[in-house]
Amino acid sequence: MLLAQAIEAKQLHIGTEEFCAAMCISTRSFYYWREELKENQVAPLKKAARPPANKLTPEEKKEIVAILKKSEWVDFSPREIYYKLLDEERRVIASISTFYRIAREHGLLGNRKPSSSGRKLNRQTPHLVAIGPNEVWSWDVSQIQSTQRLERFYLYVILDIWSRFVVGWSLEAHEKTDLAIALWKKSLESQAITGVGLVNHKDNGSIMMADEMVKFVHDAKMVDSYSRAGVSDDNPFSESLFRTIKYFRDFPDDFETLASGRIYFEQYFKDYNFEYKHSGIQFLEPATRHYGEEIKILDFRNQVIGKFYAQNPHRYSRPSKIFSPIIEVTIN
Repeated sequence: MLLAQAIEAKQLHIGTEEFCAAMCISTRSFYYWREELKENQVAPLKKAARPPANKLTPEEKKEIVAILKKSEWVDFSPREIYYKLLDEERRVIASISTFYRIAREHGLLGNRKPSSSGRKLNRQTPHLVAIGPNEVWSWDVSQIQSTQRLERFYLYVILDIWSRFVVGWSLEAHEKTDLAIALWKKSLESQAITGVGLVNHKDNGSIMMADEMVKFVHDAKMVDSYSRAGVSDDNPFSESLFRTIKYFRDFPDDFETLASGRIYFEQYFKDYNFEYKHSGIQFLEPATRHYGEEIKILDFRNQVIGKFYAQNPHRYSRPSKIFSPIIEVTIN
């Protein structure tokens, strides 16, 4: 009531101090009551905003998630799934961008294949020793960029750790266990070996730990070996090779098509195996070491250097370097 009278007085151009004197109250008390009234007033409820007319229903979101998780489509990108749904089932649920948004929200942009048999990740430190070719093969898969923003390729590489020789590789549109097994079979055949006793070393990726791969390794009587989860030092040769590939001076960073990528890597691995002088094996070519020419080349080096030192003894205070074969190659 008092504040209402104060408002009326203000409309009649009566100041606050004059009004308080007429009502026999202090101006301080008047301001206190006014602020207290403001704090106790309940703000009017805002009108609830209507959801956008084009917003997906919870049921539609669940359907998209279920489609992304379909066992036969887990290796396809959301874009590919959108078109498979359109072409094979003659229906549209949402836009391609919505498929990607839902996939991102539910962590389904990467590998959507469920872990096989709930197998735990390896926690034991691998201790591997190779004293010759075709004793320990290390392999991995790395993503290769495409010129298309939402497309990528997958480079599979199998490496002999003793010689650094690439015994097999393939560039594919998908990361799938059956593609890896096919490459392994082809690589074993190229080396004319059955795989018995060969160490099959890899990281803890889903295709490496899939039941099909475990069965293949067991049936071929190979030795199954895994890196510890998240420890790159446990698979150093494959990690180093992929770094060499991607930082190579002529590497184009991305490829327009799968075919153009395969043409590039066909020449790259040919040069790598037969022309590239590898620092980890005394600057020999991997093929030279893999196919038993190492000792002959190192002996020839020792003869040339020894002769030069003998002709120029005044230049050096130490004897010449003696090249000898690297016997053991180890992981950890």
